[in-house]
Amino acid sequence: MKTWEHPGGKLIELGPQSLNQDELFSILISTGYKGRTAQDISKDLIDNYFGIYGIWGRTFEELSRIKGLKNGKIKRIAAPYEICKRVIKENNWNLPAVKKVKIGLPDYSDDKLLAALIVNGYRDKTPQALAKDLLKKYTSLSGMMGVKLSDMAKIRGLGDVKIVRIAAAYEIVRRMVKLLEAE
Repeated sequence: MKTWEHPGGKLIELGPQSLNQDELFSILISTGYKGRTAQDISKDLIDNYFGIYGIWGRTFEELSRIKGLKNGKIKRIAAPYEICKRVIKENNWNLPAVKKVKIGLPDYSDDKLLAALIVNGYRDKTPQALAKDLLKKYTSLSGMMGVKLSDMAKIRGLGDVKIVRIAAAYEIVRRMVKLLEAE
């Protein structure tokens, strides 16, 4: 059995569904700080808030109490929750429990929301321009559900790291929808 140094490699080889919650959030967190890895911070996050379900009722302020989580990382953690709310609304799914989801980025446009996951640009393209390219190709946040990594990679400027971050976020969205359906 293969072991991966970072969950991004596991996601690429086995798909996002193969990752546990710690691994998904460590991809979104991306980097650690002196003496602590993204995986360490992710474990603290999961231990404190009991995973996807426990995080959705939290605020930015509450998440910032986890050492190593600052504004940019919290926005990447909040992005899948906001995407989930929008996908549910866009598809007119009757999931009343979505009202319990506090964390999110409601003031962000769809492209700015994806740009928070993309983080950095490519050559003359900003993260928001790359996000607009994604939305143009897939028409909406819902249209990106289930997209193959190799298909996303056809968009110039979306390298492995950006695609893995987007795939991890959408796996969190998929798991949230299942939890909300069960509520």
